[in-house]
Amino acid sequence: MYQTNVETLATQTLNFFAENGYAQGSITERKTGFSKIIELHHQYGCQEYNPKLMNLFIEKTKEQYANSEFSKSRYRFYVKSAELLTEYHDTGKIVLKRCDTKCNLSNYYLSVLDNLLSYNGMSQKTCYHIWKFAKTFFNWLHSNEIMSLKQVDKDIVRKYLINCAERLSKSSLDTVKRQLKKLFLYLYEIGETSETFEDIFSFSVQVEKKIKKPIPLEEIAAILTSIDRSKSIGKRDYAIILLATLTGLRSVDITNLELTDIDWANGEIKIVQEKTGKSLALPLTVDVGEAIQDYILYGRPTSDEPYVFLRSHSPHTKMGRSMPYLQFNVHRAKLGLPKASFHSLRRALGTNMVIAGVPITTVAQVLGHSGLSSTKQYISLDSVHLKECALAFDDLYVNQTEVSDNV
Repeated sequence: MYQTNVETLATQTLNFFAENGYAQGSITERKTGFSKIIELHHQYGCQEYNPKLMNLFIEKTKEQYANSEFSKSRYRFYVKSAELLTEYHDTGKIVLKRCDTKCNLSNYYLSVLDNLLSYNGMSQKTCYHIWKFAKTFFNWLHSNEIMSLKQVDKDIVRKYLINCAERLSKSSLDTVKRQLKKLFLYLYEIGETSETFEDIFSFSVQVEKKIKKPIPLEEIAAILTSIDRSKSIGKRDYAIILLATLTGLRSVDITNLELTDIDWANGEIKIVQEKTGKSLALPLTVDVGEAIQDYILYGRPTSDEPYVFLRSHSPHTKMGRSMPYLQFNVHRAKLGLPKASFHSLRRALGTNMVIAGVPITTVAQVLGHSGLSSTKQYISLDSVHLKECALAFDDLYVNQTEVSDNV
């Protein structure tokens, strides 16, 4: 064994990639995968590399992929991350078998990519998303002997988009279009291009979205009824599932929920959403408030952690973001129900609000959507009122400031 501490092991593995010429973007991506593995170790109170936890990580990743929580490529990425850590742990090195498109680029393109990652005008997350698509685009330019961005014109951009359209799905093409639009805005701002080519990216891509069905209300009721609330873990799980059911909060926002986010005096929950970065205020209903209060007073472990919901086993730290999903399905399994995504609770709230006749703008506000495009899916699930929904909502947007003030 080369190194047993899992965090040190991850750092040394990343250093190995850096020493072997891997680009900073690739190293940052690997760091993301390793952090998930470290998080799982900490959830089980383990600081050292543990083969059993590595296998558990892979199994959980398979379950999440099977439940459509992320794509096949993301599933493969997480499995590969586990394999890399294991290989470095066992041998002290990694047999490099890669074909990094960035390695074929000129120093000029490499410099542009590296500068993008260190740009302070956007969040690091946004820069990295743009970087991934820029890398592929620059490699295409390089392969077509376009050695400088100064040579890029509208015809070249169109040709690349046509190339993408021939080999990508409509959904992927739409993503490429949006990321390239951001890329050229950035390149124009730093003086690498003379225009943004914004008109080139003005076309729309008709993406067919798969509508996922919500969990039936009777199933949710059965799960809540079955939870043993005499135990601390039952108090926690009941509060979490009820909170998701009645507020529609995402799993990550529930695990990030801090004690100070709950305004008991005014009966509100106020957060900044992890996914959108937007502020959101929701009413703290009596039943949700009582469930959280019961957990905090009689079930929550003694801890200085600021988070409301904690791990039931020592160390009593913040729950991992996948724990609500895992615990939700523990209770479903006890009732003989198949696995379901935790997000389906949020989907159930949105769907039932639409069916109950709640205005679509209000549904968007409650769910924290910054625009109505994300809320339209719930209209499609309302088979009773579907024919009545003949209006287009493309030009309507929810004012996020109003959400915080009025919800």
